[in-house]
Amino acid sequence: MTASAAPANVAPVALSEGHRRAQRAARIRGVIFAALGVMGLSFASGTMSHDVTFRFWLQQQGGDAWEFHAMAGVIWIIAALITGIGGILQLWRGASVSWRRWMALAMPFWIAAIIGTLLAGKPAVLTNLFAGSLEYAFPIAMGAFAAMICERSGMLNIAIEGKFLLGACVASIAASVTGLVIVGPIVAALVGVGVGWLMTWLAIRHRVDQIIVGTVVNFGALGVTNFMYLRVLQLNTNLNTPPTVEAIKIPLLSDIPVLGPILFSGTPYLYLALVTMVVLTYMLFRTRWGLRLRASGEYPQAAGTVGVDVIKIRYRAMMLAGALAGFAGSYLSLHSAGSFQINMSAGKGFIAIAAMIFGGWNPIGAFGAALVFGFSDATQTLLSSLGVDVPPQILTSVPYLVTIVVVAGLVGRVRGPAMAGQPYEQS
Repeated sequence: MTASAAPANVAPVALSEGHRRAQRAARIRGVIFAALGVMGLSFASGTMSHDVTFRFWLQQQGGDAWEFHAMAGVIWIIAALITGIGGILQLWRGASVSWRRWMALAMPFWIAAIIGTLLAGKPAVLTNLFAGSLEYAFPIAMGAFAAMICERSGMLNIAIEGKFLLGACVASIAASVTGLVIVGPIVAALVGVGVGWLMTWLAIRHRVDQIIVGTVVNFGALGVTNFMYLRVLQLNTNLNTPPTVEAIKIPLLSDIPVLGPILFSGTPYLYLALVTMVVLTYMLFRTRWGLRLRASGEYPQAAGTVGVDVIKIRYRAMMLAGALAGFAGSYLSLHSAGSFQINMSAGKGFIAIAAMIFGGWNPIGAFGAALVFGFSDATQTLLSSLGVDVPPQILTSVPYLVTIVVVAGLVGRVRGPAMAGQPYEQS
């Protein structure tokens, strides 16, 4: 006796609401990518005769250089083709195509094409540009790591900006008083730990809304640091003249041609950011601690039933995040500016949150997003030094415009931890 054949008119399986949203977002991205590809081809037609010269220091800045020559129009064509193919695949295959990979592949060519067109034949040393991008990206990357750890545990942390300010202020004072530059970052990290504990205590113990807690910390940090600067530091300049953190060349590695001056001739802050990215990636996705942290942000009730202390994990995550954010704030006063200034974080804490979202709550992705924001600052410095006629206000506004685009979701919806910001009652 043979089995009966399956009916021919089986009703199609209905798509879930989440799948439909992902498909719709993929189509929007596909249209945007395709439009950018067409725009790139239009730029290519007018820049085929523009010669582009990029230089890279081989062993040291100011020494021998390696030059790369190309036509701006050719670079525009490559950027347009990569972007256009990515857009077509998005329209054809939908959300199964990784738009971040296509963006990462096309972005270097877009950057090279834009810079080459703006330089209009002037040679540019890109070693300083890339090294500066890495340095500028440090506070944003560390702030993104801090926000990521919190949200992975189920806590919202929008107070990165306030922790940057507090860290910058106390680091400058501590380093100035002791005369030891290493004391500044340590004290800044400890203050960040204290703020993180306070935020968690208010949110968990007293059920205060986590967004309100973060907003209060941001405004409170701005008021406290402004008061300290106007009433204390301006009247006692010896409290705001810290020793600064200087670049350190790593032996042997700094002598590698091209890469040495970019990656291995930076400040300890840069090296720490790279190490943090690697260690955090491993810890999040390869250890028991990372599994419990992610479970606390996704399914805290299920994690609690198997013996995971969700409350303790969230306390520790917020305190660790506070240490990272406070430490990052010390960069602003001990290296970037050389002293504490009013509102010197300038929105970098909020940009760090956007980098976390743009990076998909992944340390490597967040660091890559931070490089995009850092690159805009470094590009402004390069173009200004070469006398390119571009209003600096335009370049300065780029990170904030990118932040708006990311938060508004024009590059596609991304899913964060399911229970981030939601209160949890542990039995």
